[in-house]
Amino acid sequence: MGISCHQVTALDLGACGVHPKRIEEIASMSDYVKPLMDFMASLSDEEKFALVGHSYGGLCISLAMQSFPRKISVAVFVSAYLPHFKEPPVVFIQEVVNENYLKRTPMEAVMGGKFTFDQGDGNLPNSVVLGSDYIAKMYQPCAIEDIELAKMLVRPHPFFIEDMAKESLLTEEKYGSIKRDFVLCEDDQVVGERISEVYDRT
Repeated sequence: MGISCHQVTALDLGACGVHPKRIEEIASMSDYVKPLMDFMASLSDEEKFALVGHSYGGLCISLAMQSFPRKISVAVFVSAYLPHFKEPPVVFIQEVVNENYLKRTPMEAVMGGKFTFDQGDGNLPNSVVLGSDYIAKMYQPCAIEDIELAKMLVRPHPFFIEDMAKESLLTEEKYGSIKRDFVLCEDDQVVGERISEVYDRT
């Protein structure tokens, strides 16, 4: 995109990648997406911007769409969570997690990673740490150097289930007014065929 003269900014959200905060300092979804929200607030009101999210990042850009609808021309969801404004995002999280993780054994689901279930095994997990085999599969088209770098940056990832269960988190007037493009990666070795149908249905 940079070659095509587009200005591109990639952000690490709260306690992700090289972001300086620790996971213990991220108490809510608002804390988690604060770097994105601060960045959006700093952008000019005179221009339009495209947002791109992958996987759980789809929920993050959805919240930015709700907060800054006039600044966004299009949102691109690359094999990403694509919630609907008619129901809380947790409904979609439930279906994705059940299909992609909980119907498999933990080792099959995150390939050496680890779930935490603070609310008990019968409920959705609170967080996940992806295993090294999962990372290698996710980044399978990439150079080995990129895969090893990704493994070094892996940190616990919370789901913020309670925050995502709130009604009217996304509205038709704001979130629903923005054009949404969904990119389904046919060679994706992480998202299975069934869960691809869940993504596509939204």
